[in-house]
Amino acid sequence: MNEANPQNAQSIKAVFKKIMPFWIAAVIAAGFGIILIRAQSVRLINYIQYPEADPTQLVETLRVEAQKNHRAAAEQWAMLKDNPRRAEDMKNSSELRKARRLLLECLKLKPDMPAAFAYLADLAMFEDDKIQMFYYQGRRALAEGQYAEALEAFDEALKLKSDDRSVLLEKGRAYIQLKNFPEAHKIIETLLKLDSPDAESFYLKAQLAAQETNHHEYRIALEQALARDPVHIPSAKAFSEIIAAENKVDEAIAILEKARPAAPRDANLLHRLANLHALKGDYKTAEKTFLAALEFEKNSPWLYLDFSRLYEKMGKKSHASAMLQKAVELEPSLVKE
Repeated sequence: MNEANPQNAQSIKAVFKKIMPFWIAAVIAAGFGIILIRAQSVRLINYIQYPEADPTQLVETLRVEAQKNHRAAAEQWAMLKDNPRRAEDMKNSSELRKARRLLLECLKLKPDMPAAFAYLADLAMFEDDKIQMFYYQGRRALAEGQYAEALEAFDEALKLKSDDRSVLLEKGRAYIQLKNFPEAHKIIETLLKLDSPDAESFYLKAQLAAQETNHHEYRIALEQALARDPVHIPSAKAFSEIIAAENKVDEAIAILEKARPAAPRDANLLHRLANLHALKGDYKTAEKTFLAALEFEKNSPWLYLDFSRLYEKMGKKSHASAMLQKAVELEPSLVKE
């Protein structure tokens, strides 16, 4: 019996060697098939269930890193107190430059971030750039709804340079938010008299026209803004709405597609594009565009709601339910929809 065991073992090994390649191939094929079947669902689930990829987390990461560099720049500035070349040396500070770069990235993701404006005002002070210091102080106050303080800061900047375009634009926005339309008109007139008025100036004119419900002037101002800069994102979004309302869906899509390379991470622009493709009946492109939007925005209930409506039209009931559930989680009032 003991002599037979080695022979049995050899036989088992031989059989195992013969069937092993087929068994491995079968497992791989089965796994690949499951991946193919579930790929779209897995992608969908990832967008819904993993908020750690939320851009708001990126903003916080950038803010913390910027704060560290801001603190280092502040320490350098304090150490150079009696140095006559203090401002020049600070302009060459790598910590200051890095802090500014990170803060500007924060503002791309979160445009009205008071802390970012406050830090940027400090950095300008370190460089003895008073115009930029007052400008960012005004932006911070404006973001916090402190309009009187914002206007005071903008006026201080304009005392130093009366035709500073950036300061005039923000002062005009402050007046529009205060519903002080006569003063807003004066600011816009000043802006349009400057050499080569830019898209932002005409967009400000459009914003004022919208507040005054002057639809004709609103449209003209947006057209003028896009004539100056075809990829001016706010104007492209607003004008595409006007065109889409006139049932010119292809033209509205073209406007946004032209602007898209200038803001490839703009989830709102992608959301608008997806809705237009859905309106056109191009559900496949709409789905692809919605998924692209979800890569950059995971906390918009309206994005999930519109996506669920698309999946309903496509007959993908389970996908539609998943999207609707996420929308309701973010905005419980949508349960009435």
